[in-house]
Amino acid sequence: MKFKEFMGWCNARACDGCWSIATIDLCRSIISDVQEQPFWKREKYWREQYQKEVVEQIVNPLDEKRKEKFKSE
Repeated sequence: MKFKEFMGWCNARACDGCWSIATIDLCRSIISDVQEQPFWKREKYWREQYQKEVVEQIVNPLDEKRKEKFKSE
């Protein structure tokens, strides 16, 4: 997942009710940290500092939670 895709994912999840306050705050701070980098360094910084952990610990679990939540409706 690229940084731009992560930002889009966050925007899409912002109002779906699957986020905790802690997750919202963590994603917001990750985005802020990456955006503080010069634009030509952001993608590399994202990959090196956050990508693997964010996808494994935030994106995948929340996507699974959404599937279960919306499957029952």
